[in-house]
Amino acid sequence: MNVELRDSPKDVLRNSFISPLRYPGGKRRLLPFIKDTLQLNQLRPKLFVEPFAGGASVSLELLAIGAVEQIALGELDPLVASFWKVVFEDPAWLLEQISRIPVTVEQWLAFKKGKFSTDRERALVCLFLNRTSYSGILSSTGGPIGGYSQQSKYTISCRFNREMLIQRIRDIHELGKSRVLFVKHATWKETIEEVEKLGYRLGEVFYYLDPPFYRKAEKLYRFYFREEDHRELHDFLMTLRQPWLLSYDAAEPIYEMYSRSGNGTRRLNIMYSLSVKGKATRAQELMITNLPKLPKGSQLRW
Repeated sequence: MNVELRDSPKDVLRNSFISPLRYPGGKRRLLPFIKDTLQLNQLRPKLFVEPFAGGASVSLELLAIGAVEQIALGELDPLVASFWKVVFEDPAWLLEQISRIPVTVEQWLAFKKGKFSTDRERALVCLFLNRTSYSGILSSTGGPIGGYSQQSKYTISCRFNREMLIQRIRDIHELGKSRVLFVKHATWKETIEEVEKLGYRLGEVFYYLDPPFYRKAEKLYRFYFREEDHRELHDFLMTLRQPWLLSYDAAEPIYEMYSRSGNGTRRLNIMYSLSVKGKATRAQELMITNLPKLPKGSQLRW
């Protein structure tokens, strides 16, 4: 099967549908590797599934270049799940709020401490806190950009570009018309089980899984894995017949767990968006799959 895409690898990263959400260790720069993995294994999935949706960068960009026909997103964090539901189904109210909401520490505190009952409210809270918190962190450990006193040269509004966010959301909404099968507030397992009920043939579905980091996850996410959760994911994937690709921070326990199972692993040296004193830090990414082939080469740079 000849898989034809609309853009070259360089164009993929230059002319792309960039997620409005900032994520620690965001996976956008893995896109050429994932795209090459699909091509190398002669796959153009009818459905590309991200059970850990997060910023959904990979799904959006593969959809944009025609590498997949439809996408499905699952996300355990209700703020993030609501954000994607609203972007794809009901963006008008959110866009209006983005255009006029005050970007202040007072608003940040109100959203951080508040409780919200509708998808619209949760979508706004998600985007606001993500764009105004240090490194985009939504967990309780994340503080406002510039600190509570706003004495830094970077203020709370420095990453809340209203025009840019509105345009990104509009573009993604248009991209997703009739091409987003579902967005679910669900666990990774519930998301996969929902897809497995739909009766796709072998090879028509592709799962890309990007679970919480093994290290320091409690400082980065509102919902993160414990040791038994990493094991449960491993055991489940060993039974999954549809093609899947898994990305992890290269923690030794994860490497050993999957190496013993006989599945191929590759290490990618990448530059995370996670930073130390304003500088990107070098880290290794572990790629694990049940596919017969993975691309050669390992260097990706920001």
